[in-house]
Amino acid sequence: MAGPVLLIAGLGWLMFGPGGGKDRMTRLIELPGTTIEAVTDADPRLGWDDVTALPDAAWQEWRAPGYLAAEPGRVIWMRVKLPHAGDRSLHGVLADTSYFSDHVQLWEPRGAGSGRPLESGGSVRGDGKPLWGRTAAFPLEVPPGGTGWIYLRVADAYVAHVQPVWWPKAEDYFAAQARQVLAEYLCFGALLALVLYNLVLWVRLQYADTGYYVLTAAVGLAFNFVANGGFALLGVPLGSPGHEMLVAGSLGLGACCMVQFTRAFLGTRELLPRVDRGMRAWSVALVLAVGAIGAMPWMKTPGWVSVVGMASGLTDMGCMAVAVVAWRRGARLAPFFVAAYALLLVAMVPAMMSMLRADVIRGVAMGLLAGRTMEMLLLSFAVAERFAQTQRRLFEETEQRRMIEETYADELELEVRERTRELAETNADKDRMLAVIGHDLRSPLTGLMREADEAPGEFARETARTGRMLLLLIEDLVLWARLRAGTRALAAHPARALLAPAVALHRVVAERGGTALVVDVPDELRVETDLVLAQTLVRNLLANALKFARTRIVLRASAVEGGVRFTVGNDGPPLSPAVAARFSAGEDEPLTATGGLGLRLCREICRALDTRLEAGSDADGGTEFGFTVRAAAQQEETP
Repeated sequence: MAGPVLLIAGLGWLMFGPGGGKDRMTRLIELPGTTIEAVTDADPRLGWDDVTALPDAAWQEWRAPGYLAAEPGRVIWMRVKLPHAGDRSLHGVLADTSYFSDHVQLWEPRGAGSGRPLESGGSVRGDGKPLWGRTAAFPLEVPPGGTGWIYLRVADAYVAHVQPVWWPKAEDYFAAQARQVLAEYLCFGALLALVLYNLVLWVRLQYADTGYYVLTAAVGLAFNFVANGGFALLGVPLGSPGHEMLVAGSLGLGACCMVQFTRAFLGTRELLPRVDRGMRAWSVALVLAVGAIGAMPWMKTPGWVSVVGMASGLTDMGCMAVAVVAWRRGARLAPFFVAAYALLLVAMVPAMMSMLRADVIRGVAMGLLAGRTMEMLLLSFAVAERFAQTQRRLFEETEQRRMIEETYADELELEVRERTRELAETNADKDRMLAVIGHDLRSPLTGLMREADEAPGEFARETARTGRMLLLLIEDLVLWARLRAGTRALAAHPARALLAPAVALHRVVAERGGTALVVDVPDELRVETDLVLAQTLVRNLLANALKFARTRIVLRASAVEGGVRFTVGNDGPPLSPAVAARFSAGEDEPLTATGGLGLRLCREICRALDTRLEAGSDADGGTEFGFTVRAAAQQEETP
C-alpha cells in the first residue's frame, strides 16, 4: 500500500506545487499605483472610438477581489494604467486568469489611433493570438515613468468576466505556463495509461466492472481535457456555448458511468438490491440531465453546468455511502472505494482554498484534475486487486480439483478395471451362448434338410429350403459374434477349400433351378486366411448369385499380384445404377439368400480378412463380386 500512497502524494505535490506555482504573478488590483477603471454592462455595439469618447464619469474604479462580471448579453470595457518607476522598460505580460472568455481585445497606447487591437480568447484560433495558451494573454512593454491607458474589451456568449493579472517579466509567464502544462499532461498521461491498461484487461477478460471503469476513466479524461482548456492549448477555437456543453456532457456521462461501475464492482444487485434499484433510477436521471444540454444554446447563462456539476458531486457522495454500506455487508474491495472518494474530497480542498482567494475557475479545474486522477488511480488499484483475487481463487480451485483427482484416481482406476473385467466376461458369455445355440441348432437342422432333400414332393422341397435358410442365418449369427470378439484363425489352405463347402451346400438348389455351378480353381493355389470367415463370405456371395443367375454361376480363383483373387459371377442382369450407387456409398444391401445380415456382414468379413469387397460386370455382361486374400508362403515360392 505504500507505493500507491507515495504515487498519489507525488501527484498532488506536482499539481499544487510546481504546476500551480504563480509566485511572480500579481493581480492588478493588488499592484500598488495601478489605476483600473471599468465600464460594466456595456452595449456590445460600442466600438473603441465610442468608448474612448466616453466622459470620465462613465468609468468606475475597480478594486473588488475576484472576477468583474457583466450581465448576460453585455460586454466589459476596462482601461488600465500600469506604473513603472524604473529607468528601463518592462517587457511583461497582461493576462486573464479565466479559461472561458470567448473574445478579449486589447488596445495599446501606441496603437490607439489605428483601431487594430490584439485579439485572444476561446473563440480565437491559436495562430491568431499574440501569445500561445488557453488564457487571454498579451505582451506589453511599459516604458519608464508608466504608460498611457490600455483598453480591454471582454465579451462572452453567456456572461463576460475578467480578472487581469500582471507578469512583470515575460519569461516568468512562459516558465509558469510550461510547468503547469507539463504537470497537467503528466496527469493526462497517467489517466490515459490507466484507460489503455484496463481496456486491454477488459478485452482479454470481458469483466463488466472493468468495462465500466474504462468508460468512467475515459470520460473523466475527456472532461479534464475540456475543462482545463485543452482545445485552446492545441490551437483549436472553442467558445460558448460549445465549451460549456462539452464540459456538462462529459461531467454527466462520467457520473453515470461511475454509478454503473459501482454497481458492477460492488455487486449491489445481490448485496444491496434496494440500493441497486435506486442507483439505476439515478443513472436514468443523469442521462436525462446530459440530454438536456441540447437546450444550452438557448440559455442565457451556463447554469446547467452547475446543475450537472452538483449532480456529479451527489453521485460521488452517494457512491461513497454505498461503498461504506457494502463494506459493512462484507464486500472485501469496498475500502478501495471509500478511500478513493475520500481522496477526491481531500483533493478538492486546494480548490476550495483557491475559491477563497477568488481564483475560482483555475482553482476548481486544477482541483478536479488532481482529484479525479487520484480517484481513478486508486480505483485502478481496486480493479487490479479484484483481478488478483480472482486469479488466486482460480488457483485455489485448480489445486483443490487436482487434489480431488489425485485422491480418487486410484479408486477410479480400480473401478474402471473391475467394470472392464465384468464387460469382458459378459461378452465372453454372450459368445459362448451364441456358439452353444449354433451348435445345438445346426445338427438337427442339417439332418432335417438332408431328409427333406431326399424326400419327394413340394412340401419336402419347401421344408428343405426353409431349413437351409435357418441354417444359414444361424451360421451368420455365430460368425457375427466371432467378428465382434475380434478373433481370427489364420492358416494355409488350398484355394479350392474356400469354394467347395458353398458349392456343396447350394448344389441341390442350383440343380432344381436349372443353374449350373462351374468351379474354376487351379489345384496348386493356396491361401493364408481364416477358413471359416472366407467360406462364409463365398457362401453369401453364391447365395446372392443364385437369386439372379439365369443358367450359370462361375466360381473362380486366380493368382494375381499380391495374392489370390476369388470371384463369384452370374449370367443374370448387371447391377442397376441405384444398387451400384448404394454399394459405392457403403450402404447396406441384402447379399444373402435369406436377406439376413447382408452386405454389412460381408463387409465385416472383408475387414477382418484385411481385404476389400468389389463389384462389377463379368465378360458375359452379368454381375461379379470378388475379393483378394494373401497367397500362402508355399504358393509365393512356386515359380
